[in-house]
Amino acid sequence: MKLKVSYQGISPDGGDAVETRISNWIGQHLEPIMQGIGFAGSELAVVIGKRKKGGDKWNVKLHMHVPPRKIIAVHGDGDDLWETIEAALKRLLRKVEKHISRVRHQESYKRKARRARLRMMKAKQGELPADIMSEAVGGIETLLPRLEKAIKRELVYLRSQGDLPPDYPTVQDVIDEVVARVQGNWAPGADSHAAYLQLLQAMHKVLDEEVANSRVFGEMESLESKLPEDAEDQSEDMVEEEIQEFWQPDELLSLEDVVEDKDSIDPELVTEEAEEAEEADAEAAVLLGLMKELPIQWRRALMLKEFEKLADAEVAIPLEQDVASVTVWIDAANRFLVARLQQAGFASIPERPLTLLKLPE
Repeated sequence: MKLKVSYQGISPDGGDAVETRISNWIGQHLEPIMQGIGFAGSELAVVIGKRKKGGDKWNVKLHMHVPPRKIIAVHGDGDDLWETIEAALKRLLRKVEKHISRVRHQESYKRKARRARLRMMKAKQGELPADIMSEAVGGIETLLPRLEKAIKRELVYLRSQGDLPPDYPTVQDVIDEVVARVQGNWAPGADSHAAYLQLLQAMHKVLDEEVANSRVFGEMESLESKLPEDAEDQSEDMVEEEIQEFWQPDELLSLEDVVEDKDSIDPELVTEEAEEAEEADAEAAVLLGLMKELPIQWRRALMLKEFEKLADAEVAIPLEQDVASVTVWIDAANRFLVARLQQAGFASIPERPLTLLKLPE
């Protein structure tokens, strides 16, 4: 886990020892929990200061992000600095454990709902003539490797933006539901390309529904949950809401997450060529990170255009948009990426920045 300690209105003298104790505490108590949910890279922010009207009392504020899209905030006051920090850390730990338990219960519910949907879709498939069902199965099977890569790319961005938790839905969850939807609505005689566009369309619908469900669950409170015990709980909840409004996740995207087939740098390259390759990788990593900042429809249109090698008219089909809108989105996305790469200090940026990734044909 990352630790960020700042000091408000006081000197940080002796802060190294305090930060070491905090780091040791979270390493023992908090980090194992975050590793268990696949979120070991999360950051705990600690602000240490003195109360303005509390004499020599210490004031400690903690906040951290836990998936999906939840900011947990805790604060405490006390005469002894470490005792105040430790008490706040324990309150934070309890809140994290409670939140994780709640999310796991929600995921269990969503998995049951997914299984129910799949059963209904399979029942619909049973109504299809055997020859059409056989054609659908055969036509889709050859497209599964491409579909899997497209789903992985989309999940990387939705998770990095905090729209989906890190472990649900899985790639296979999405594949199963997408395939079931397309098989149940199979158009006899569809060629492979038309079938793939239909799969991409279903993929976006499935993932959009998952994002919507995650947001609903994130906003729901159980009717059986207890009221806040005191004003301190209420004030901490208000802090969480304020931070949430401005929060943007900072997880880093790796090139391998999005471009699976990208070749690594050959160790036999001469030094100059190796340095050029490393610079290209750095440029690509910044580019992939910038794509998180694009509106989701812009990003999807651009990824379909460049990653799937689709014409604008073909991109419009899975996005269920008119061609003119798609063209505008792609152009706007490219101009945004060019401007931001130039701002970051990179030169000679092409009009279509994703060509820098040297995607496999």
